Amino acid sequence: MSIRKKLILSYAAMVAVPVLMFGLTFALLGNLIIKDNMPGAGGGDNKFEHAFPFSSIRDLFMGRTELSSGLKFVAQYDPKLLSDPTFLKNTEAELEQVESGIIVVHNEEATYASPGLSAAAILSQVRKGATRQETNHPGPPSGDEWEAIPYTSPDGTIGMLIIVTDMDPVANFFKRLFPLVLLTLLAALALTNGLLTYLVSRSIIKPLYALQEAAGRIREGDLDHAVKLRRQDEIGQLGSAFEEMRVRLRSSIGAQLQLEQNRKELLANISHDLKTPITAIQGCTECLRDGIADTEEKRQKYVQMIAGKTTEMNRMIEELQLYSTLDTGKLPFHWESVDLTLYLDQMVKELRHDPRLSGVQVSLSLGICRSESESVMIQSDRQKLHRVLMNLVDNSLQHMKTEPKSIQFVLGQQADGMIVLEFQDNGEGIPEDALPRVFDRFFRAESSRSPGKGNSGLGLAIVKQIIEAHGGTVEAASCNGEGTTILLRFPPATEGGL
Repeated sequence: MSIRKKLILSYAAMVAVPVLMFGLTFALLGNLIIKDNMPGAGGGDNKFEHAFPFSSIRDLFMGRTELSSGLKFVAQYDPKLLSDPTFLKNTEAELEQVESGIIVVHNEEATYASPGLSAAAILSQVRKGATRQETNHPGPPSGDEWEAIPYTSPDGTIGMLIIVTDMDPVANFFKRLFPLVLLTLLAALALTNGLLTYLVSRSIIKPLYALQEAAGRIREGDLDHAVKLRRQDEIGQLGSAFEEMRVRLRSSIGAQLQLEQNRKELLANISHDLKTPITAIQGCTECLRDGIADTEEKRQKYVQMIAGKTTEMNRMIEELQLYSTLDTGKLPFHWESVDLTLYLDQMVKELRHDPRLSGVQVSLSLGICRSESESVMIQSDRQKLHRVLMNLVDNSLQHMKTEPKSIQFVLGQQADGMIVLEFQDNGEGIPEDALPRVFDRFFRAESSRSPGKGNSGLGLAIVKQIIEAHGGTVEAASCNGEGTTILLRFPPATEGGL
């Protein structure tokens, strides 16, 4: 739930809950019996002792209204009943039930008054034209209220019917009920607002403190403290973004540290491998300069050594330039459909005539083809693919000691349609601890650190970059002392495939 919805619901609850509790309290307290002693007017005697629950107050008003309407009807259409003792006696019984009374005035004199009523006092107020309803008394009505109804008797004289109602029961009811209801309303408001404010603020402040703590840890360099808010609102989204930032920052710093370490290793390796040919070249030039090579044969030998060492240095520098270009994505690829069967056949023939592979058995196995003439088409850059295979060959030549030496290309296909080219040799293999890192940039196993090999540690990294640019993958499998297999996977060409 979003914070906006939480706030809206909390505000709604702050209003709805107190109103609901107010209504329930009013209903519960209103239905409790409130006993009230009602003093008689003028005489100080008690007329009745009644219990007035809320429903009784309602019935009281309804009874008074019905009785008042009936008396008004009698005064208008049958005024002679107002002088009938039997009618007045029966009416008085009904008046007592609704805490009311009447005064009948005939010829300016009160001819009948309900027990407990001060006819003279009330008649005096009526003659002055004032009623209790016209006075300004705050709070619920109390005391007596009256209504004067003029009528004409059968003999033509003018009379007056005064209906008197006692408001003390109602006043006492509200005086006792109102403070309780008000206190309940205030308590409900305080409790609801306090509880909801605490819950809502806690749901917002607590995760903010967690984010503040995480930010402090990051400021101190601790990137291992995870931020887990487990929320779905805006703060939860902020926490997720914060956690993603932390993970990426840790990964970025880790990659930066690893890159810095690789660069240090690269400088150390390059310095080591460049120092060896430079030292050899320096020694040859000193021999030529000092006249140690006093025969043509010796001079040619030193010149060839210088040429060989410069070739090694040039190849190392080329690998550095190539990898740098591949790593920045600025090396252009010239894509074309390549028949891998024909390409490998030509590659094998080329390698068999390479002087460096003298004494090495180079073979090709077309495992997925029914005949040597069947095509296996991929989209490739011929020159980059040639560089991949030559890097694998050069890497194998540096580590092959077992006789007879052999290099084999095996062409296959996976069930998902990917073309698989296996490059196998019977060299000394790759140590198990070094196998997961053979394709890392600048990585070199310790066995390849011997002087004179001119290995920059970028050969297999370049292989991985080029193969991935082809949309494929590369993988190494090796047993120490039993040779190495490099698996190159290519997606088949969309046209002219198998």
